[in-house]
Amino acid sequence: MDVTPDEQLWLDAYRKVLAERFPGVVVDLVIYGSKACGDARPDSDVDVLVVITAGDWRLKDALARAAYDLAIGTEVVPSIQIFTAAEWERLRERQSVFREAVERDGVSVR
Repeated sequence: MDVTPDEQLWLDAYRKVLAERFPGVVVDLVIYGSKACGDARPDSDVDVLVVITAGDWRLKDALARAAYDLAIGTEVVPSIQIFTAAEWERLRERQSVFREAVERDGVSVR
């Protein structure tokens, strides 16, 4: 995984917020894309997949907002994708190219 020290601090803070404010909700947290593949450029964003047990758009919005709020005032540019476990499983059933790429290249950081 190719994250900068600032991105690692942001990631640690995000994991802490998820554990404290949303206990038992997160099934998996995965870095994917250029940061996971090791070919990130200095201006690359941090692609993060969050798989949650269940929830609606309000919960997903709160999870994403927490990530973006932590990045305010930093050089970190997160890009957050959130799926329920059921939605993530449906992508497997549909042989989603996105899911296949995340499974192949992603790094679980939960």
